[in-house]
Amino acid sequence: MFLFYLPPYSPELNPAEILWRILKGKWIRPIDYETTDSLFYCTNRALASVGTNLFVNYSYL
Repeated sequence: MFLFYLPPYSPELNPAEILWRILKGKWIRPIDYETTDSLFYCTNRALASVGTNLFVNYSYL
C-alpha cells in the first residue's frame, strides 16, 4: 500500500478542469450564453469536436 499526499483541491491535476476552463474561455462565445438552448447546443458541439477539430494541449502541466 502506498500513501500519497493529495491537496484538498488541485484543478491543475484534473484534466477535466482544464478542458472546462478552455471550453468556457475560448470555445463558447458570449452570445452563446443568451439562452439555455444556445448554451447547451454550443457546449455539445464543442465537446463533440474535441479531438477532431478542437484540441486541448495538456503539455504545460
